[in-house]
Amino acid sequence: MQKEAALFVYVDISNSRTIFSAMSEGTAILNDFVDMLNTAYKDILITPFSIKDGDAIVGGVRDFTALLHIYSNCLTHYYSEDFKTSFKHLPAVQNETLNFYFGAGIGYIDTQSDNINIVNGTSIINAIEASNIAKTITKSQTNQKKSAVSNNENYFFAKQPFKFYCLADSQSFGNVVNALFFLAFEQLIRSDKQQQLFRVKDEHPEYSNIEIGMEMGYSTLSKADISSRISVLMANSDYYLYTKVRQDIIHFLVDLQKIMKGSA
Repeated sequence: MQKEAALFVYVDISNSRTIFSAMSEGTAILNDFVDMLNTAYKDILITPFSIKDGDAIVGGVRDFTALLHIYSNCLTHYYSEDFKTSFKHLPAVQNETLNFYFGAGIGYIDTQSDNINIVNGTSIINAIEASNIAKTITKSQTNQKKSAVSNNENYFFAKQPFKFYCLADSQSFGNVVNALFFLAFEQLIRSDKQQQLFRVKDEHPEYSNIEIGMEMGYSTLSKADISSRISVLMANSDYYLYTKVRQDIIHFLVDLQKIMKGSA
């Protein structure tokens, strides 16, 4: 069987043994993300998302461009009212201190299967290793300045609850992905309000300024004040550059998949 280019994702909960009072709490959170991801990407799944090693989820898709959407959807789901309501008894969810190590693996699959314990190939190996690298970077950089890029010259995602790292068979490709994600999700977001604004606009591109403001919690203000606040927030942000970088990520992943399919 010819090997297939694939994207696998391995997401590990940070400090799961200390942040939860029972293992079942972490399992419930992982199952919640598993259900969300399998529903959203059912048409392109190679291996459905499932729990792996007790405190992580792993799954694979055949479309590289899904990486940006999977990462963004994880962020949107994390901050959603539905997620917070489902886990209102967990302080780490309510105070948004729950973190994950998000490993993306770009490579090939040699043995395809719906069973994560059977599937193998460089893609899944890269995803697991990428998650481990994200963990190492986070632990080594936690006490340094937020934008620090030192030690192994890797990117520290301080602002996001999903600490991102990508490994590819040719790591120069993975490094490009890491740099673009770091620019989009760290460097171009300068405040919590900007981060919330970007998430709402990503999820609801059709929303007016007033609808965006309502979603962001400005419902007690007049419509004129809501519109004004969002206009100022947009004017002081790099949102349009952020969207340009996101488009560039998609274009790069499209071209990378063509290259890898051609060499399979």
